Amino acid sequence: MVLAVTAVTATATALTATPAWALDHNVFMPGVPSPSTQPVTGENSGSITAVTSSGGILTCVDTGASKALKATGTVRVGTRVLDPPPIGWVTGLTFSNCTVSGQIAVVTPQLPWSLSLPGPTASGATAAQLGGVRFTVSIPAMGCSVRFQGLSSGNGTINGVHANPASAGAASTLSLPFSVASLHAIVLYPCPPGIVRGGDQLLINGVITLRGVNSTANEGPTIT
Repeated sequence: MVLAVTAVTATATALTATPAWALDHNVFMPGVPSPSTQPVTGENSGSITAVTSSGGILTCVDTGASKALKATGTVRVGTRVLDPPPIGWVTGLTFSNCTVSGQIAVVTPQLPWSLSLPGPTASGATAAQLGGVRFTVSIPAMGCSVRFQGLSSGNGTINGVHANPASAGAASTLSLPFSVASLHAIVLYPCPPGIVRGGDQLLINGVITLRGVNSTANEGPTIT
């Protein structure tokens, strides 16, 4: 299964191996003390779509009652914040209104995940990486369930880009463009052919808007 996710939110658990980078960043949110660790919320911008290398397609959509994805977590605010350790953490994450081949699917993340910044900021955009990624997709009507993770249980990663708020009081965004991610399928209960097989690689694409819980106008993080 190559999962393509068109809207994922998050922020999360430490990487099991020490990253090759060691950078510092300035992280700012108006109206909060510096340095401090601040709560943030996130939600998808658009629907979520995921595809496996075997051809399975997962789709999570917004409805009037709920977003396809909602997340909670924390971000370290301050000057010259060293990374590692991670800049942020995803501690709560829910996926809603998801289907595979027209059947209801349940996506269950295993948390926390980490948010690290492995590159410098240029024109308001900073390379980002979610670490410790693990989640299970179950399709009750098909009687199948698959866990996506790294080659070990704690080292799954997804690469992305953080973009600073476009104006005062705006959200920042975490975009997860299609790229190679260290996520692979472990079959717990087999799915029908054409959905997913053990060892399938997972790619993810999504856009998450981030807002500070305590910042002025709930403005999202600015990273330089």
